[in-house]
Amino acid sequence: MGDGRRKKWLNVTDAQESMEAEELGLLSRRGSRGELMVPQPYCRIYTRNTKEVAGFNGLGETLKKLDFINAVHDIRRFRYICKLMDLLITQKLSTLSGGAQKMLFGMLEEVAYEVTSSQQNVHVLQHLLQELRKRLEDYLWGNKLGSAILWEQHSRRLQDIHAIATTIKIQQPGDDMHPTLQEVPEECIREILKRLDNHNDIRAAGEAYSLMAKVSEEKSIWRLLCRFHWTPAQIEHVILMHKELQVQKNWRKVYDRLRRTYGLREEYAEKLCLCRNCSCMFWETYGHPCRNDTDPSATIEDHLEEVKSDSIIYISITPQQFLKYFHL
Repeated sequence: MGDGRRKKWLNVTDAQESMEAEELGLLSRRGSRGELMVPQPYCRIYTRNTKEVAGFNGLGETLKKLDFINAVHDIRRFRYICKLMDLLITQKLSTLSGGAQKMLFGMLEEVAYEVTSSQQNVHVLQHLLQELRKRLEDYLWGNKLGSAILWEQHSRRLQDIHAIATTIKIQQPGDDMHPTLQEVPEECIREILKRLDNHNDIRAAGEAYSLMAKVSEEKSIWRLLCRFHWTPAQIEHVILMHKELQVQKNWRKVYDRLRRTYGLREEYAEKLCLCRNCSCMFWETYGHPCRNDTDPSATIEDHLEEVKSDSIIYISITPQQFLKYFHL
C-alpha cells in the first residue's frame, strides 16, 4: 500500500475541512502518547419521514460529516459501513446523486486498502466489487449511470479498485508459529464456532480441516445459532409449521427454515444513533455535543455523559433505517 494512501487515512485534516466548523466537535481521548484530540463526527438531519423533508438531507454530505471514509478503517464500524454500501449498490445506485456516487466509490476504495492491510474480510470486498461490476454492466446496455463522463470515471475507478483487490495475498504463518489451528484442542474449536453469528462463517470454518468440519456439524452449534437470531416463539412456530422438523429436529434445517422465514438478526459492534433531543446523527462510541444543551461551559466529557444518560433519548439506526432519511 502506498505511503500516500496511508497518510490520507491517518490524517484527519481532510475530513475536518469537509465539515463546517459548527458540525465538528473534538473528543478528548487519552492514548499511549498522552491526550489526543480526535474528530467527533455528527450531523443534524431532518427526521420527518416525507419526500419533501427527506429531500433536505443530502446523502453525500451526510456521509462526509459522519466521516465514513476514515471510519472504514475502524474494525468496530467496518461491518456496519459495508452493509450500508451493499444496500446502496444493490438497491439505490441509480438514484444516487453524483456526489453520493463519488463518496460510495471512495468508501469502496478505502475498504480495498483496509482489507489489503488487515488481510481480513476479503469475501466482503469481493462481494461488493462483484455486485458493483454487475450493476455497471447492466447500465452499459441501458441508461448510463449519470452523465457519460461520470460513468467513465466510475468504470476507471472500479478497475483501479479491482487492481488493488487482485494484489491481496493472505500470508501463511511461519513454521515457528505455535499453536497452529490443528494443534488447538477440540474444546477450544467448539468455543470458537459457538461465537460465530453467521452460517456462512461456520460452513467456511468447517472447510478448514477435518476436526472443524466435525464440530461444525454438531447440533449444539446450530441450536445456539438459532437461539441467537430468533425468539423461542419464532423457533416453536417454524417447527410446528413443518412436520418433518418435528419428527427429527435437525437444528441445521431448523436454522435454514427460520432464516428464510424471518431473516437474520443484525448485530454491529458500532452503530449510528439519532438523538431525539437535537436531531443529530452520530456514532455511538463518539457521542455528540447536543445542541440543546443550556450550559455553554460544559465540557465534551459532560456532553458525552448527558448523551448516555436516561434524560436524553437516542435510538440506534440500522443501515436500512439510515437510508429512509434520504429521498432516494
